[in-house]
Formats: sequence, structure tokens, C-alpha cells
Amino acid sequence: MTNQGSDHTKAAAAPSGEAVAARRYAQAVFQIAEERGDAAAWRDALRQIAEFMSDPEVRRVLENTRVGQEPKQRLVAAALADLPGLALNFARLLVRKGRTNLAWLISEQFNQMLEAQSGISRARAITAVPIGEAEQAALQRRLEEQLGRKVVIEPEVNPSLLGGVVIQIGDRLIDASTRAKLRALRESLVAAQ
Repeated sequence: MTNQGSDHTKAAAAPSGEAVAARRYAQAVFQIAEERGDAAAWRDALRQIAEFMSDPEVRRVLENTRVGQEPKQRLVAAALADLPGLALNFARLLVRKGRTNLAWLISEQFNQMLEAQSGISRARAITAVPIGEAEQAALQRRLEEQLGRKVVIEPEVNPSLLGGVVIQIGDRLIDASTRAKLRALRESLVAAQ
């Protein structure tokens, strides 16, 4: 998956309220896509909506409280005219509800639901330094054995970890970082006093 725009790269760090709202929208769209049998079309439409709504110039218009709904809706209708009717209506709903900032997160949540339905899990592997292909493959094998499903590793570097790895799979967090181990050691030393 490529990173498109700053919202997309920050999606995993979205505040929980936004994540909950995005998940609700994604679940509603997912249900419609399942009923209609057009999940691939919805995946593409949601990505297109997210790319459009994350454009800095578009955001300035859509998030400007001095610009009325009608001009915003015309902009969306013109820019996304090639979308299927329901997808265009969804984009217009996001504008009407003031939720355009959630477009990338909704798209990602929808994709995660598709992957989960296909037996695939995404795992963010956060390390202090970049991990090599062999380490990534070994981590992937271990996670697949533990979860009993295919796992796609998304490596991420965070030098503040010092060492080790933090793995995030959906809402699950496995913290095997050096920082976490030092914190646990400190807590046990304080408790022993």
C-alpha cells in the first residue's frame, strides 16, 4: 500500500473518537458492498474519495466554515462525477456531516474489513532501525503460525524504541521493545522496595 497524503500516513495514529466514527462509516459501506457484491468497486471509489478530500486545496474549501454546503456539494459532484451513484452520495454525506477528514481512515478500515474477510491480517512492525527482509519474513511466519492466517507486515521505524519491536494487529498491541522491557524492570524494582 502506498502512502498518499499526510492523512493517510497518520491514519493509524488517529484519535480513538475519529477511529470509531471512521469504522462505523466503513462498516456501513462494507455492508452495502457485500449486499450488492461490488466490494472492489467500493474499494476503488473510497480510495478516489480519500485522494480527492486529502488534496490541500480541496481541504481548504471543504473545511472552510464560510463556504456554504451548496458550493461544497457542487465541487464534490463535479470532481467525483465518474463515481457510481451510491459512492458519490457517500462522498456528499461526508461533506454534509463535516467528516471529510476521515476519508483516508474510512478507506483503510474498509480495506482491512475486506482483508479480514479474505483471511488476511495487517501487522505494523515498529522497530528502532529498519528490519531486513529475512527478519521481516521470520516475523511474518511467526505471526502467521500464531494467528492461523496470512499476515502482511507493514514495517515502520521509530528510533525512540531503542530496540526490539512493537507489533500492532488491529486493536491488538504486542510490545516487545527495549523501552517496554526497561519500563517493566523499573516498575518491578520500585515495587520491590
